[in-house]
Amino acid sequence: MKRFGPAAVLRAVIAVGSATPATAQQRAHAAVQQSSLDNGLQVLVVENHTAPLATVLVAVRTGAMTQGAGDRGLAHLYEHLLFRTYGSDPSFGVDATSLDAVYNGTTGQEVVTYFLMLPSKNAVKGIGLLAKLLQKARFSDYDLRQELPVVLNELQRAESDPDQALERQAEQRLWGPDWSRKDIGGDSATLKAITIGRLQETYARYYVPNNAALVVTGDVAAEEVLAAARERFGTWQRAPDPFVEHPIPPIGAMTGSTATLVAQPVAHARIAITLRGPSVAQDTAATYAADALCDVLNDPGSAFHRRLVGTGLFQSVSCRYQTLVHVGPISFEGETTPAKATAALTTLLAELDQVGRLEGVTDEDLSIAKQRRRVRAALAFEASSALAPSLAHWWASGGVGYYEGFSERVNAQGMDDLRRFAQAYIVTRPRVIAVLAPRVVIERLRAQLRAASAPNTP
Repeated sequence: MKRFGPAAVLRAVIAVGSATPATAQQRAHAAVQQSSLDNGLQVLVVENHTAPLATVLVAVRTGAMTQGAGDRGLAHLYEHLLFRTYGSDPSFGVDATSLDAVYNGTTGQEVVTYFLMLPSKNAVKGIGLLAKLLQKARFSDYDLRQELPVVLNELQRAESDPDQALERQAEQRLWGPDWSRKDIGGDSATLKAITIGRLQETYARYYVPNNAALVVTGDVAAEEVLAAARERFGTWQRAPDPFVEHPIPPIGAMTGSTATLVAQPVAHARIAITLRGPSVAQDTAATYAADALCDVLNDPGSAFHRRLVGTGLFQSVSCRYQTLVHVGPISFEGETTPAKATAALTTLLAELDQVGRLEGVTDEDLSIAKQRRRVRAALAFEASSALAPSLAHWWASGGVGYYEGFSERVNAQGMDDLRRFAQAYIVTRPRVIAVLAPRVVIERLRAQLRAASAPNTP
């Protein structure tokens, strides 16, 4: 969901970086000043005085992970609806515009955020605006009827994109019976079944100060932020820890590989192989190795790239791991031409089954990856508008301590650490093969996979 304020502020925000979900490429280490209010609300501040801009964000530890099978998409719908429940006339948008602010909300698998990007002189007022939004929600059937079509339209736009549709089908197969706890968007049936009562239940259970954080980055003073937080959020009433009474069920084991092959009249062939990676709560060390391995493989000069892209099999290929408490996926994605799709898939599968050997990877490659990481960290810190949502993600998953120690720990990963990770999570592990290509290519790949007796291919 995107809601924009004055165009001048929007241009300034775009110039320093857009707010996007955190990935290994966006993690930056910055000095985080931490405090907690008496009601349990955590306050995280990162000062950056290079430009007179600030981002004010409230993160709530909820999202797709708290959904049941019958209410997929609930967290996203609620994120939309909260702006409508703003207890005031004028609307939240009008009040945000009076602060020259750009505002938005995001829903992830393990965190939901609401934020303002605005001139730093208005940061304290922005804290008050979000405090009012979070604490004084008002629900009505009218608001639900008005906002539901907006969410359904977003879902339909995503489904009309062949690449997004492929990704969604692959995720469904990857998570199987636990799909409801990973599905941010939901579908028309589950969204239409959500009631005001269910939304009120979500608010009462998860939207409490001891399950939330105020994150402020940019040209601000930590002392002023904390004083404003105490004044505007201090009366928010603490409640029981929602995850003690309602623990999140563990993700069940994946029993075998499978494939989803989608035929569309596209000019390219997209290939994605997705596996279940580590949980930051259960195998923290492996999460650092996952990021280190992806950094090495993603380098354009790596042996992995030379064998897949340098030979002309792929036009592009990348490795990505998402850090999550409730099991993060690791994916290998590439784009090629329809004529080369069969050979490209065969070669990529072979690469993954041999990746534990780290063939062609040297200590120099690890050193280059470390240096690139340092450069990215410095650039990410300067884009303070992107830093706030990134920090919110780490607060909700690994925690601020994980975030602060990330660079040091991932840089400490050696060859043996990468081998152990690859053997434990990639080599011959259950996986989902997803391919988007023209029909003639899909038929050829389907026959190839059936003949190889590899995944269960429909």
